[in-house]
Amino acid sequence: QAAANTAAAQPAEVAAPQRLHSFLELQVAGVTTAESLRTALGYVYGVGTGAPWEYAPSSSEVNKDVLRLARHFGLPHLHEHAARWLAKGLTTANVVERLVTCEEFGLGLLREKIMEQLTKKPAELATVSSSAEIMKHPRILQDLLMHVASFASAGVAAAAAAAKKEEEAKEEKAREEKAKEEKQPEPEKPPVVEQPVSAAIKREREKPQEKPQGKAQDKVGERPVKKSRRGAAGACLPTPAAAAASFAFACAR
Repeated sequence: QAAANTAAAQPAEVAAPQRLHSFLELQVAGVTTAESLRTALGYVYGVGTGAPWEYAPSSSEVNKDVLRLARHFGLPHLHEHAARWLAKGLTTANVVERLVTCEEFGLGLLREKIMEQLTKKPAELATVSSSAEIMKHPRILQDLLMHVASFASAGVAAAAAAAKKEEEAKEEKAREEKAKEEKQPEPEKPPVVEQPVSAAIKREREKPQEKPQGKAQDKVGERPVKKSRRGAAGACLPTPAAAAASFAFACAR
């Protein structure tokens, strides 16, 4: 009894509590790559610390999973990084796949930008339009051809507008030149500069010129001589020809 009382007086041993380990489980449908989960966790835990962070997925499948995670957890900035990656490094081999991704995630504006970029390169456009992959997506092919048609019509309209603008500029320039010629004053004649003339030459120029009278006087003087000769002979003297004729007539007789 005493032993029983002693055992009852001693405190009973308390069993050590068992530690339960709990884990946070997140259910994400459609994610198949572990790299996308590491990228999303790195963004969540590193974006608020100011640590350098660069988005560089290794494949298009990883990028698609990042887009799904960003939408599921409401991470708009991470979604923007994944969307911009679709427009980088476009080639004829991956452009169709990226257009399909834009359709899957409702990135309509990015899809239009990629198509515009593709229509500006005729060689790449011809390669993509004749590929077997785009034949599996007729809607993308139809939209791409519509972009080509609209781009061609816009180019023709732009060329016509440029030609019209150039013609108007030429006409305006011609009108300005014509108005400038009409307003231009006639050139003034240079003033006549008188050369200095000496006083003697100036007096000689101002002196009135006298008419020569020597020949007239000689002619006047000759006429009386003829009259005097005519008066002395009493008759007009025969001319040499008449005298020769008379002499020849006399010899003949």
